[in-house]
Amino acid sequence: MWILNMNWKEELGIQIRQARQDLFLTQRELRERAGVHVNMIGRYESGDSAPELDKLIQLAAALDLKEFQIGEHTVLIRRIDAADAQAQPKQLRLEYGREYVFDAANSCVKIQPSREGLFILPQKRKAAG
Repeated sequence: MWILNMNWKEELGIQIRQARQDLFLTQRELRERAGVHVNMIGRYESGDSAPELDKLIQLAAALDLKEFQIGEHTVLIRRIDAADAQAQPKQLRLEYGREYVFDAANSCVKIQPSREGLFILPQKRKAAG
């Protein structure tokens, strides 16, 4: 049962505590598995603090969690295999003065890098064929 005035840190803390208890782990055992200070486990579980992303990933791995529910959002934690890692672009390099158009199934944007900033503009989709 969720309390209406609960903040996202408290929601996350409840999920961490519940997952730890489901595995019959003490806070100290979780600390050893995740490499997180035992005092921080208590702070996370009480909602006083929230873990940085790297610690959240370590906690998820230690607790065998694949996702966290925060408000209306689901945070998925997944490991990518070597083939997926190679398929992912490592870095997007843009040159000043050039325009780049990215046309995906649901949206189209134009990116214009300049010395003043990076301009990202929605574009109308090109008519098919």
